[in-house]
Amino acid sequence: MPDRKSSSTRNSSRTAAKFAVAVLIVIAIAGFVLAGLKARKSAPEQVAAAEATQEPAASPTAPSTAAPADEPAVPAHIVAFAPASSNLPEKELAKVRTMAETAKKKNREVQIVSTAEASQFALAQQRANLVRQTLEQGGVPLARMTIKISQVPQGTVSATEANRVAMVLQ
Repeated sequence: MPDRKSSSTRNSSRTAAKFAVAVLIVIAIAGFVLAGLKARKSAPEQVAAAEATQEPAASPTAPSTAAPADEPAVPAHIVAFAPASSNLPEKELAKVRTMAETAKKKNREVQIVSTAEASQFALAQQRANLVRQTLEQGGVPLARMTIKISQVPQGTVSATEANRVAMVLQ
Protein backbone atom coordinates (compact mmCIF):
# COMPACT_ATOMS: atom_id res chain seq x y z
CA MET A 1 0.00 0.00 0.00
CA PRO A 2 1.50 3.36 -0.94
CA ASP A 3 2.37 5.79 1.81
CA ARG A 4 -0.15 8.56 2.13
CA LYS A 5 0.53 11.87 3.75
CA SER A 6 -1.22 12.22 6.98
CA SER A 7 -4.15 14.59 7.13
CA SER A 8 -2.50 16.54 9.94
CA THR A 9 0.27 17.76 7.56
CA ARG A 10 -2.27 19.07 5.07
CA ASN A 11 -4.33 20.76 7.76
CA SER A 12 -1.34 22.50 9.31
CA SER A 13 -0.26 24.02 5.98
CA ARG A 14 -3.82 25.20 5.35
CA THR A 15 -3.95 26.69 8.83
CA ALA A 16 -0.63 28.49 8.24
CA ALA A 17 -1.92 29.90 4.92
CA LYS A 18 -5.16 31.09 6.55
CA PHE A 19 -3.17 32.69 9.36
CA ALA A 20 -0.90 34.48 6.86
CA VAL A 21 -3.90 35.85 4.95
CA ALA A 22 -5.49 37.04 8.19
CA VAL A 23 -2.26 38.83 9.20
CA LEU A 24 -2.07 40.55 5.81
CA ILE A 25 -5.68 41.72 6.13
CA VAL A 26 -5.02 43.11 9.60
CA ILE A 27 -1.94 44.98 8.30
CA ALA A 28 -3.95 46.44 5.40
CA ILE A 29 -6.72 47.60 7.72
CA ALA A 30 -4.17 49.19 10.06
CA GLY A 31 -2.68 51.06 7.08
CA PHE A 32 -6.08 52.44 6.10
CA VAL A 33 -6.80 53.52 9.67
CA LEU A 34 -3.44 55.29 10.00
CA ALA A 35 -3.90 57.04 6.65
CA GLY A 36 -7.35 58.22 7.74
CA LEU A 37 -5.99 59.53 11.04
CA LYS A 38 -3.21 61.39 9.26
CA ALA A 39 -5.68 63.00 6.84
CA ARG A 40 -8.00 63.92 9.71
CA LYS A 41 -5.10 65.50 11.62
CA SER A 42 -4.41 68.06 8.86
CA ALA A 43 -8.11 68.81 8.19
CA PRO A 44 -8.81 70.71 11.48
CA GLU A 45 -6.01 73.16 10.70
CA GLN A 46 -7.64 74.03 7.39
CA VAL A 47 -11.05 74.32 9.07
CA ALA A 48 -9.60 76.60 11.74
CA ALA A 49 -8.05 78.80 9.07
CA ALA A 50 -11.39 78.87 7.22
CA GLU A 51 -13.28 79.94 10.33
CA ALA A 52 -10.74 82.67 11.08
CA THR A 53 -11.05 84.20 7.61
CA GLN A 54 -14.81 84.25 7.28
CA GLU A 55 -16.14 87.75 6.71
CA PRO A 56 -19.63 89.14 7.21
CA ALA A 57 -21.89 89.24 4.21
CA ALA A 58 -21.59 92.30 1.97
CA SER A 59 -24.31 94.89 2.09
CA PRO A 60 -26.74 94.93 -0.85
CA THR A 61 -25.41 98.30 -2.03
CA ALA A 62 -21.74 97.33 -1.91
CA PRO A 63 -20.15 96.01 -5.08
CA SER A 64 -20.07 92.24 -5.05
CA THR A 65 -16.64 90.61 -4.73
CA ALA A 66 -18.05 87.11 -4.29
CA ALA A 67 -17.29 84.37 -6.76
CA PRO A 68 -19.80 83.89 -9.57
CA ALA A 69 -22.57 81.39 -8.91
CA ASP A 70 -20.96 78.75 -11.17
CA GLU A 71 -17.66 78.84 -9.20
CA PRO A 72 -17.41 77.29 -5.74
CA ALA A 73 -16.25 79.38 -2.79
CA VAL A 74 -12.48 79.48 -2.39
CA PRO A 75 -11.26 77.62 0.73
CA ALA A 76 -9.34 79.56 3.38
CA HIS A 77 -5.99 77.98 2.53
CA ILE A 78 -6.27 79.01 -1.13
CA VAL A 79 -5.96 82.54 -2.50
CA ALA A 80 -7.50 83.52 -5.82
CA PHE A 81 -5.87 86.03 -8.13
CA ALA A 82 -7.63 87.99 -10.84
CA PRO A 83 -6.88 86.63 -14.32
CA ALA A 84 -3.48 87.78 -15.68
CA SER A 85 -2.75 89.65 -12.42
CA SER A 86 -0.20 89.17 -9.67
CA ASN A 87 -2.05 91.50 -7.28
CA LEU A 88 -4.26 90.21 -4.49
CA PRO A 89 -7.45 91.88 -3.29
CA GLU A 90 -7.53 92.78 0.42
CA LYS A 91 -9.81 89.83 1.20
CA GLU A 92 -7.26 87.38 -0.19
CA LEU A 93 -4.36 89.16 1.55
CA ALA A 94 -6.26 88.69 4.81
CA LYS A 95 -6.27 84.91 4.17
CA VAL A 96 -2.49 84.94 3.75
CA ARG A 97 -2.04 86.98 6.94
CA THR A 98 -4.28 84.57 8.86
CA MET A 99 -2.28 81.62 7.53
CA ALA A 100 0.92 83.38 8.66
CA GLU A 101 -0.50 83.74 12.18
CA THR A 102 -1.52 80.07 12.22
CA ALA A 103 1.89 78.91 10.98
CA LYS A 104 3.67 81.09 13.54
CA LYS A 105 1.44 79.98 16.41
CA LYS A 106 1.76 76.28 15.56
CA ASN A 107 5.45 76.59 14.60
CA ARG A 108 4.74 74.93 11.23
CA GLU A 109 6.21 75.08 7.74
CA VAL A 110 4.17 76.38 4.82
CA GLN A 111 4.31 74.98 1.31
CA ILE A 112 3.11 77.40 -1.37
CA VAL A 113 1.63 75.38 -4.23
CA SER A 114 0.54 76.48 -7.70
CA THR A 115 -0.15 74.88 -11.07
CA ALA A 116 0.58 76.63 -14.35
CA GLU A 117 0.97 76.01 -18.04
CA ALA A 118 4.34 76.87 -19.59
CA SER A 119 3.01 80.13 -21.03
CA GLN A 120 1.86 81.28 -17.57
CA PHE A 121 4.80 79.98 -15.51
CA ALA A 122 6.35 83.42 -14.89
CA LEU A 123 3.00 84.77 -13.66
CA ALA A 124 2.64 81.75 -11.34
CA GLN A 125 6.11 82.49 -9.92
CA GLN A 126 5.18 86.14 -9.29
CA ARG A 127 2.01 85.07 -7.49
CA ALA A 128 3.82 82.49 -5.35
CA ASN A 129 6.50 85.06 -4.48
CA LEU A 130 3.83 87.58 -3.41
CA VAL A 131 2.27 84.97 -1.11
CA ARG A 132 5.75 84.12 0.28
CA GLN A 133 6.54 87.80 0.89
CA THR A 134 3.22 88.33 2.67
CA LEU A 135 3.80 85.27 4.85
CA GLU A 136 7.27 86.55 5.65
CA GLN A 137 5.85 89.95 6.61
CA GLY A 138 3.46 88.05 8.88
CA GLY A 139 6.39 86.51 10.74
CA VAL A 140 6.95 83.17 9.00
CA PRO A 141 10.71 82.65 8.51
CA LEU A 142 11.88 82.03 4.93
CA ALA A 143 13.48 78.79 6.08
CA ARG A 144 10.01 77.45 6.87
CA MET A 145 8.56 78.12 3.43
CA THR A 146 8.83 76.22 0.17
CA ILE A 147 7.38 77.04 -3.22
CA LYS A 148 6.18 74.28 -5.53
CA ILE A 149 4.92 75.25 -8.98
CA SER A 150 3.80 72.37 -11.15
CA GLN A 151 4.15 73.01 -14.85
CA VAL A 152 1.49 71.17 -16.84
CA PRO A 153 0.85 70.77 -20.59
CA GLN A 154 -1.15 73.43 -22.42
CA GLY A 155 -4.91 73.06 -21.93
CA THR A 156 -4.77 70.70 -18.95
CA VAL A 157 -5.49 73.22 -16.16
CA SER A 158 -8.69 75.25 -15.85
CA ALA A 159 -8.46 79.04 -15.78
CA THR A 160 -9.92 79.04 -12.27
CA GLU A 161 -7.30 76.61 -10.97
CA ALA A 162 -4.47 78.44 -12.76
CA ASN A 163 -5.40 81.64 -10.90
CA ARG A 164 -5.11 80.05 -7.45
CA VAL A 165 -2.24 79.53 -5.04
CA ALA A 166 -2.58 77.13 -2.11
CA MET A 167 -0.87 77.42 1.27
CA VAL A 168 -0.38 74.05 2.92
CA LEU A 169 0.71 73.74 6.55
CA GLN A 170 3.22 70.96 7.12
